[in-house]
Amino acid sequence: MSLIYLITASIILLYLIYPLWLTLYSSNQSESEIETAEINSVSLILLSYNGQQYLNEKINFLLKELSCFQHYELIIIDDNSTDGSKEILDNFRNTKNIRIILKNEHKGIPHSMNIGVDNAKYENIIFCDQRQNLFDNIIFRIVEPLKFKNMGAVSACISHLDKERSYSVIRRYENFLKIKESKTGNLIGVYGPFYALKKDCFSVIPDHIILDDLYLSLKIIKSKQIKILEDCQIFDEDPSILFNYKRIKRYLYGLLQIINDKALVGQLNNKQLIMLFWHKYLRLFIPFLLFLCFICTGILCSKNTDYLILFCILSVLGIVSVFSGLSKIRFSLKSFIRIIILYIVALADIFFKDICFKRIIHMSWK
Repeated sequence: MSLIYLITASIILLYLIYPLWLTLYSSNQSESEIETAEINSVSLILLSYNGQQYLNEKINFLLKELSCFQHYELIIIDDNSTDGSKEILDNFRNTKNIRIILKNEHKGIPHSMNIGVDNAKYENIIFCDQRQNLFDNIIFRIVEPLKFKNMGAVSACISHLDKERSYSVIRRYENFLKIKESKTGNLIGVYGPFYALKKDCFSVIPDHIILDDLYLSLKIIKSKQIKILEDCQIFDEDPSILFNYKRIKRYLYGLLQIINDKALVGQLNNKQLIMLFWHKYLRLFIPFLLFLCFICTGILCSKNTDYLILFCILSVLGIVSVFSGLSKIRFSLKSFIRIIILYIVALADIFFKDICFKRIIHMSWK
């Protein structure tokens, strides 16, 4: 059992060392940047689906932000909403510089992004989701770095404070990693809700891709740099609310898609591969290892009662975390434990129901 504790501690330590490696990596990067002409034209693509409560305010805000450019357009792609969003969009049909595309079938974000880029008139493109809160002058700031020749995409930063101004340790650490990655020029995944790119850096995204932001980022870093702007912050919902079981399982499926795409992963250089696995995949082992440590602690209770108090505390925290209705208290540790438990269940579900089951079926057909 001591071996399990040792392996768990080693994996966690290795994951936490990643920022140090990024610091050493970024110190070797050259700062040569060739500046092109100032940016005066932008195509902003707003991805809409069942966001009736956000649309009116978001569209008016974006139009005000875009007005600082000489040439601009707001392309709204609605993915066959069923909540009244289409009626709201009808009110903007005759508004100058707005183009509205209503899809007759719900086909997902990648399909909407592909349509948006096909219809964009300008070289500088911004993708924007409907839910998040944005701050003044964010559009000008997010496209400004695209004037450099070696820059392919620029990501906004999802604040570690949510819309209710609650602090998230998880989001803060993720931002810390992304900022470190950004200094190497190889940001492993833009923040999907708001980012800018050059049109010639866009690759058509297959409709089945789940993590479109990660997929597109890995395509871009093959030849261009990606950076994140720490001061371009957007505000989202509480991560502990967003990370429900369905969302976590979908995220894990998305990571499986990426790793199984040999053409996509194969184009990365060695340092980019290290960053991808170190950032996105190594941490997937941590929930399972922590669960094994919890089981080991329970077993040790029968041999040494000193472990009983620790085991009871961890058990209570686990119950309170999963069944959030038992507690009105919001605190980081509870959210962290809840997310770990959901990851464990989702990983087990995917492994046993999808991977093992499909392998058994495949073998039976041989």
